[in-house]
Amino acid sequence: MFSRWPADPDQPRGGVESATVGLVRGLSARKNVELHVITLEKGRDDDVVEKTPLATVHRLAAGKMPMMFDVFGGPGRKKIDRCVRAIAPDVVHFQETYGFGGPYADIPTVFTVHGFDSLNLVTEQNWGWRLRSPLWKIAEKKGIGSHPYLVSIAPYVTEELETVCDSDITPIPNAISPQFFDIESRPVEGRILFAGWINRRKNIGAAVRAVALLTGQGQNVSLHAAGEFSDDEYLQEVEGLIDELGVQAQVSLLGRVSQDVLRAELAEASVLILPSLQENAPMVIAEAMAAGVPVVASNVCGMPTMIDDGVNGFLIEPNDIEGIAGNLGRLLQDRELHRTMSDAAREKARNTYHPDAVVDATLGLYEKVRAAYSKS
Repeated sequence: MFSRWPADPDQPRGGVESATVGLVRGLSARKNVELHVITLEKGRDDDVVEKTPLATVHRLAAGKMPMMFDVFGGPGRKKIDRCVRAIAPDVVHFQETYGFGGPYADIPTVFTVHGFDSLNLVTEQNWGWRLRSPLWKIAEKKGIGSHPYLVSIAPYVTEELETVCDSDITPIPNAISPQFFDIESRPVEGRILFAGWINRRKNIGAAVRAVALLTGQGQNVSLHAAGEFSDDEYLQEVEGLIDELGVQAQVSLLGRVSQDVLRAELAEASVLILPSLQENAPMVIAEAMAAGVPVVASNVCGMPTMIDDGVNGFLIEPNDIEGIAGNLGRLLQDRELHRTMSDAAREKARNTYHPDAVVDATLGLYEKVRAAYSKS
């Protein structure tokens, strides 16, 4: 398995790390599965091998060049290749940009595509980042298209993949930790949760404005925002908006939180809000659904395939503040509606995102790819 890998698997940072940890946890619980995780790390001087209960983790020192170029054919990819040859695995599974360097001709190879950075970058206000979008698009087409076997985490991702390659695409959603299914709900009245890496694409300002509107209407609401800001400038902008709207008492910026704290926040949340401008298949939506928390999220990209509008949550336009506030208010005030949506959210999460189902599908794909390689 190739992916970013956290120092502590209980504290993953971002959706890809969370998804990889969830899959590795599920695979490690199966008999006769030996797992190795290989990760390139900036700022590391030497290579380290860690024996952990989940897997043998190979932390390789990355080169000085940007990660995209390093994995395409730079020193990082060469180091990865040497590590693979030493392990001699039955299957190689790339996650995220680690697959851009292409598959192995003699080792069954699978590449999970979590999304497209070329689409994410166009939502940034920083022109330096936005100008990288065309470069990423070229890299994605070349890197993804070189793989005969791909995994798509959502129908939205599948649609995008079909525009850049003619590979064999298997839909397998990301697995979430079983602990999210065990959360005992004890919602605090009026509590709204926002969770995730907080950058401009996540559009947290819309959530703050909706809370201000509900507060002005006399509703008792509070917003907890759990996540690290992408940069200090954006943090200051959001803090300025909170001050401008006078909702300092209603909005709490919690910063980056542990998985334990996130589960505690979900236990107390009445609803999750995610008014993003662009997303693929956010892990936090699946985690909230597993905890029985209805979701109000944008009707864009991959989110409409996760949320059945009016059944387990509501879909909104990302900058329709009145629409966001209206749907939040409905869930906070109508207990029967909340209970019905909560039950529906749990059911969909069990059927779709539980690691047992995801691991079964993944192991089935491994066998399919191994059989195809043996014939070639």
